[in-house]
Amino acid sequence: MLLGNVRAATDPYPLMAWDYVDDEKTLKLMSDCGVNLVGFVRPQMLDACKKYKLKALVFDESVASDDYAKPFDAKLADNLPALIKKVNKHPAVYGYHIKDEPGAAEFPALAQSVAKVKELAPGKWPYINLYPGMGKDYDAYLEQFVKTCQPTALSYDNYPLSMGEGKFSYGFWVNIAQVRDAARKHDLPFWNIILTAPHWGYRELTQADLRLQMYGSLVYGARGISFYKFISASLPILKAPDLGNFRMAPLDQFGEKTTTWDWLRNVNHQVQNIGPTMLKLHSDDVYHIGGELPDRNHRPTETNLVKNIAGEFVVGDFTHEDGTRYVMVVNKNLTESYSAMPEFHVAPKKLEFVSSWTGKVEKFPAPFYTYFLAPGQGVLLRLE
Repeated sequence: MLLGNVRAATDPYPLMAWDYVDDEKTLKLMSDCGVNLVGFVRPQMLDACKKYKLKALVFDESVASDDYAKPFDAKLADNLPALIKKVNKHPAVYGYHIKDEPGAAEFPALAQSVAKVKELAPGKWPYINLYPGMGKDYDAYLEQFVKTCQPTALSYDNYPLSMGEGKFSYGFWVNIAQVRDAARKHDLPFWNIILTAPHWGYRELTQADLRLQMYGSLVYGARGISFYKFISASLPILKAPDLGNFRMAPLDQFGEKTTTWDWLRNVNHQVQNIGPTMLKLHSDDVYHIGGELPDRNHRPTETNLVKNIAGEFVVGDFTHEDGTRYVMVVNKNLTESYSAMPEFHVAPKKLEFVSSWTGKVEKFPAPFYTYFLAPGQGVLLRLE
């Protein structure tokens, strides 16, 4: 599982539990749920990560701010050589936690740590996760981060379940469009962190919410997805306060599986089945059909593959590294199933789909009424 755009045919799609783990039982439950990357672990947990075939972001106070709200100290970069020398050869190491949600004023200091990881641990991720946002100020924030820090990937979070029962935040689509634009401009992969543990005022999670967050990330070309959080408990690192009201995470406060664990395992299996194909696709465009049109997005144009489809969808056009065209169609509605038969601008000679149940390319069902998409569900189509 490599960071970036070049991957082997067998590389799994990265699915990361955004949480701190210091016990083997939790690592096993994460692996059983379909997670293949965990952030964050201390060096002593790396052998257990390897045992359960998990990659990991290493957390250590010597290289990360020891206070969540404290500005990043550039001197922390001086401690990276010792940590990298200690753990970097371990097969479970995917990268190093540097900072979560920094302000722009912290970028010059963070740049020193990013440069140090790139120098001493090439191919490993100097992990920095960015704030969510929208508008011109957020564009400037992204641009400043890339130019100052020279990151190996963009990661951000945006939790769309805060607008009342059954609603999905308009800002989710605006934010991901802006991050996608920045990633494409600078030829960087981007990752999205989705909400799997409601807290504060976020509403209760549904199975459709999980599907739409996952497929809504894939359709924009995300190269990895993280889950915040995997455990309904506060983070015992970074002096993070107890945020309170954590609920419905895949693991509860006692480390026991919840209904969300089963939901997440199901969609994780789906993503892993289509993941090898997704990782070989280049995202060409994304557009919305039916329903509300979010800012920074557009309706289908004559240059897009799909002309129309009855329902409320977000559609992504892709090109495989072998030149084959693909389309991902995602049902944006959280309560209604829709028939998934697009009308194409140019009718394909052959239409197939990558099965999320088997991972195999199969003939797309006809007539149209034989294939419906559940709320939040997506399908990846192959065109010839």
